[in-house]
Amino acid sequence: MSPPGYPHTFLPFFNPLIYHNYGHLSSPYGASLTWRELCSIFPRWGGAMNVLWFVVDTLRSDHLSCYGYFRRTSPNIDRLAEEGVLFEDSYASAIATGPGFTSLFTGLAAINHGFYLTPWNVPNAPLLDDRIVTLPELIWARGDYTTAAFDNLINFRSHMKQFVRGFEFYINVTRSPAWLHHHITAGEVNRRLLPWLESHADEPFFCFVHYWDPHTPYNMPQGFRGKFKGDLEVRRAPGGYDYVPGWGPADRLPEGGDGLSIDLYDDEVFYVDHCIGEVLEKLEELGIYDETVVMVTSDHGEDLGLHGLWGHGTVHETTIRVPLVLRDPMGPKGRKVSGFVQHVDNLPTILEYFPLQERPGFDRVRACMPELPDKFDGASLLPLAEGKGRAREEIVVESGEHRAYISPPWKLIWHKDGELELFNIIEDPLELYDRSRDEKAVLEEISEKLHQWLEGNLKGERPDPMLATEGTWTCYIGRR
Repeated sequence: MSPPGYPHTFLPFFNPLIYHNYGHLSSPYGASLTWRELCSIFPRWGGAMNVLWFVVDTLRSDHLSCYGYFRRTSPNIDRLAEEGVLFEDSYASAIATGPGFTSLFTGLAAINHGFYLTPWNVPNAPLLDDRIVTLPELIWARGDYTTAAFDNLINFRSHMKQFVRGFEFYINVTRSPAWLHHHITAGEVNRRLLPWLESHADEPFFCFVHYWDPHTPYNMPQGFRGKFKGDLEVRRAPGGYDYVPGWGPADRLPEGGDGLSIDLYDDEVFYVDHCIGEVLEKLEELGIYDETVVMVTSDHGEDLGLHGLWGHGTVHETTIRVPLVLRDPMGPKGRKVSGFVQHVDNLPTILEYFPLQERPGFDRVRACMPELPDKFDGASLLPLAEGKGRAREEIVVESGEHRAYISPPWKLIWHKDGELELFNIIEDPLELYDRSRDEKAVLEEISEKLHQWLEGNLKGERPDPMLATEGTWTCYIGRR
């Protein structure tokens, strides 16, 4: 008899092993395997690999050494990349944290989940429709996996309650008013996470971990502060560039100038990477490292002074390019995959390790998602990881007030007020020179592509949810 949630059809693959007693296998040769041991040998057939999903806040891919950064900021993420797959052209689907997490948890673009602003910032911002099902709910519905979340956002407990659904264990390390989570470090998260792993090492689990670092205020422990020191120079756009007027001065940045701020950011990246390393060491200590799929990504990047901006409210490359590293013990090793992938691809990729034998058995999911695969805007990345299939050639990234349509070498930025910008991101990767006045034909062509993308999603049946959302996102204009 198969354990709950697993069909009998896999048994012929294991002949001459004969499954019996609800979770043990014996063979004519006297060997005996537990269900956990079997799944560690045949994880894709058994489907019982653990999944540990790190979403690191505000982490730019180009500040990781495995993505070519000149500083060795990320030895542990580098290790995962060497033992797995690194996606070179990974982008957010939506900016910033609230919209980004919603795309990660639903597999939907912002235009389809409608969540454009984190609600604490805009009290009347629309919330995620309760009929939309989240990743932990889909895993929990199987009934045979422990689901846990360790997060560092007050918003998850208040305005963003949809993310709590489906987690049996939900550990939020914040314990007081709204901005305390700015002062909870990755080490504090690990103090809750590591004991939990010890007590659940014998159970198949899905575990989501969110670290606030390297978000401001750059309050890593003293042992990590000052690791990187240099004379860095921030590249700014030509004089007079006025991107988002009225978002406030950069008066909350650390003192010492742009270079010091970037040094501190890199210190934070090294610190959070160290904390990821602590978790990997714990998995090895518990003997489950090679039974655990590890995925590392981020909700968004950070402008770090480019264009005179600090924060993450833009759709510039500095904000929308995020890392994505997948370490599957049974998958490819040391592979780098080029081509566009996005937030929306995380959910269908993770679900590959939790195959649903039938639709979840509660009515709300049935009503919302009668055909699960057709409802995601993303797709599994495992074929790409294995050298099969093709990545997207064009993508759209959204924020509360902007959309970017990327069709290399061109990138169109549409602003909610109707302004358009055009950049050649091959010749001008820092997006310093707006070409919209010089390349009218290109501007018109890509504007039409964006229009078609909108029409394809809205289908004339509903208004544009971005236009129905009022408010802006946090971004600071540096003093010039």
